[in-house]
Amino acid sequence: MTMTSLERIGTVLQGGIPDRVPAAPLICGASRRVYGITYEEWTMDPELAAKSMIQAQELIGFDGILGLVDLSVEAADFGQEMVYPIEDTAHPNYDNHFINTPDDYSKIERIDVAKAPRMQKALKYMDIVCNEKAKDTAVMGFVYGPLGILNMMRGAENLFRDCYKHPEAIIAAEEVITEVLVDYIRGYAKTGVHAIVLDTLFASQSIMSKKMWRKMEGKFTKILADEIRANGMMVMVHNCGNGIYFDAQIEAMEPVAISFAYEPDDCATMAETKEKWGKKVTLCGYASPATYAFLGTAEEMKMECKRQIEELGKDGGFILATGCEYPPNGSLLNAIAMMEAAELYGKY
Repeated sequence: MTMTSLERIGTVLQGGIPDRVPAAPLICGASRRVYGITYEEWTMDPELAAKSMIQAQELIGFDGILGLVDLSVEAADFGQEMVYPIEDTAHPNYDNHFINTPDDYSKIERIDVAKAPRMQKALKYMDIVCNEKAKDTAVMGFVYGPLGILNMMRGAENLFRDCYKHPEAIIAAEEVITEVLVDYIRGYAKTGVHAIVLDTLFASQSIMSKKMWRKMEGKFTKILADEIRANGMMVMVHNCGNGIYFDAQIEAMEPVAISFAYEPDDCATMAETKEKWGKKVTLCGYASPATYAFLGTAEEMKMECKRQIEELGKDGGFILATGCEYPPNGSLLNAIAMMEAAELYGKY
């Protein structure tokens, strides 16, 4: 029996075997091209963003919709000056960070999510999408972790140094940010999303040690994950860092799925990742967006997806996806190729 996209992903997340491997190329800003609008319009207008995503899902057929707008949504509402390119992802003004010295962490103040422009646009975007698609398609909201938000306002190099020299200042700012994110999560619950993806990029060898991540962010992600479940949504994690800490993140957040791009720190291969973690959490990944969605051909994407399905898809527990957001200017033919691969090679 052919399942709906929602049934397919729901079955996998509950440990069952669906009709085929679910697939989601993590189309976000790239959806604007289906509707024919600029990136700036997509970013600033939640109604246009929603119409774009709905049309993109209907054209490409992906099983899961991810509500990521960009990584600066929360930071902008805390006061970070933004740049909104016409044809590329919005980002902080790197020449004018909101936090310029360790003392500036004290500038982080509790804000009212109901009056936070960018978070409210993200919620409206998901509300419209859910009204149209949530009955048969998995829809996931997106929340950046507290350290990630500070990174948008401080810069990675300075934030990393501050974690060593001024951890108390960072933790105090994270406490305030977490309180606001709890309210943001409650706002997401009202839209009807099925899950929220927590982005915890710093929980990887490419950025900081496992011990430091537990100290600096782990306890805050637990608060957020508990709030997500308390509001009837599932917890998912995205981390596209190299050598990610599956164990520490599962301990902190108990997610139903982890979206990843590289092997975790305790596994040498993806086969080992499947063997060690495949029964404990749904694996979601891991086609390289740059290699297969931006530079590669549709046929190359299809063959890579076939390989990954054979590698990780046995006995369920796997969602085929890109390892990170689909490139905003990547070929949408390659996203279609991923879905074709799931149909051709992913049937159980």
